[in-house]
Amino acid sequence: MFLNNLNDYQYWRDEKLANAPTKLDNCIVDIQNPLALTTAEKDQIQRLCQRSNFALIQTPTQTDYSHSTIQLNQQLGLNAPDHHLFVNNDTLAHITPTNNQQQGEFIPYTTKPIGWHTDGYYNSLEQRIRSFSLFCVNPANNGGENHWIDNDMLYILLRQQNPEAADLLTRTDAMTIPAHSENGKILRPKSVGAIFMSDHNQLYLRYTQRKKYVQFADEVIAAVALLDDILAKGSAYHFQHLMAKNQGIICNNIIHKRSGFVDDKDNPRLLLRGRYFVRV
Repeated sequence: MFLNNLNDYQYWRDEKLANAPTKLDNCIVDIQNPLALTTAEKDQIQRLCQRSNFALIQTPTQTDYSHSTIQLNQQLGLNAPDHHLFVNNDTLAHITPTNNQQQGEFIPYTTKPIGWHTDGYYNSLEQRIRSFSLFCVNPANNGGENHWIDNDMLYILLRQQNPEAADLLTRTDAMTIPAHSENGKILRPKSVGAIFMSDHNQLYLRYTQRKKYVQFADEVIAAVALLDDILAKGSAYHFQHLMAKNQGIICNNIIHKRSGFVDDKDNPRLLLRGRYFVRV
């Protein structure tokens, strides 16, 4: 794998650096009808996801956002959804503030900011999330901005700064997520694995900046601190965007975060999220 072969890594790195976008204008796909993508629209989304692991989309107003989101994703080959906690019958998670006490224990369903993470970092490696879509049905009154960086570029920045730290984060015991239990019943088993790893000859990132309930091997703590520092300082490859109604992102599970927001209780923020076991 290219992470362990210097010549292969340098070739991959140089290709990424030569083609990595630094402006969002070059990453937006206007979609006429999400129920029937044109060949050009589909090719553009797939090309962006292959090059930079994400594509922003914008569509006309829809009468059924859940249906149009699922149909769009299926046209991109995203047919293997993750049926995780709080997913609706439509296979999408409706990300909106909730009064449900159990659901409200999970930060996405509050107005609080969310730190840097990849989706499903707590899943077993056999159930790893390789892509997700996030579509804005209704924005918040104020805030709720999304920030992200291509996982490949994050690894390159880390390795350029400290190759040893990058190597340490490929340890198979780097990060442990304890089992999630409720009333003595295990809802999600313990998950142990690397932070950066090879996945079918692609780079895969499994990470959360949330340190509560997360255990890092002693040997990688300094490397994790450096990773957090790179995420915090920003770079030309970091992006931020406040999604408007009818905008969304489709990506190969890039690392991202969300700012806190103020909501209108009569017209709350709502985003539809689909998680999938395959890449775009």
